Amino acid sequence: MLKLKTDRGVGSSTLKRGFFKFATVGAVAASVATAGLPAAQAAEADDVIANWSADAQKAARGMMKIHGNPDEVTATMLVWHNSGPWKRIIASKNVTPHRFPMPHPDSVEQTLSYRVPESKFDELARFDGSVNVDRTRGELSARCDAETHNVLALNLAHDIITGKRSVESARAFYARVIQIEMQKKQLHPYMLSLNFTPMPQMKAADTDHVAPMMRPMVRKMRAQGKM
Repeated sequence: MLKLKTDRGVGSSTLKRGFFKFATVGAVAASVATAGLPAAQAAEADDVIANWSADAQKAARGMMKIHGNPDEVTATMLVWHNSGPWKRIIASKNVTPHRFPMPHPDSVEQTLSYRVPESKFDELARFDGSVNVDRTRGELSARCDAETHNVLALNLAHDIITGKRSVESARAFYARVIQIEMQKKQLHPYMLSLNFTPMPQMKAADTDHVAPMMRPMVRKMRAQGKM
């Protein structure tokens, strides 16, 4: 299990019936970045997101609180690279409505190095449309409104991939955990830490193979120094 650091105050939190008390948990983090942009550029990030919707601002500020200043700032996104277990984090100005498990805005995508078996692609698509696989890059991503929810989605995706849960079981568990968070202000451990270790990038990527009919052309191009 890969434990994620949490925001200040977690040390005093108590465990109750498998849930951490919400009031003592500010956010889930892999690390609080001390590098990133200089102070002037951090101020630029604040200026940029000031023009975003309230939902997008809230999600972006949540990521800045956890991961520090972003590595890149554009008019439409903040980007962090290699922060804790995350290969990439993108907080976006563009918000996508998502109805599962209840209506909410998706604007923060968090990506891990992970080689998903081809046989599991369809199951992950049925589980959650905001969980995405990039086979060539070897990436598994979740896009939601907060890191805790992305961690939950990715833990359940891992359960599906490893055969621990069915799609139906994972969806029911997801909904139940969010319901408890909303009603009791408590976070389930599945929201606080990854239950697996992301793969090294070289092992996660799947560049596929050359199509048989293209092999003679590829050999010729390589011999000519064109590839």
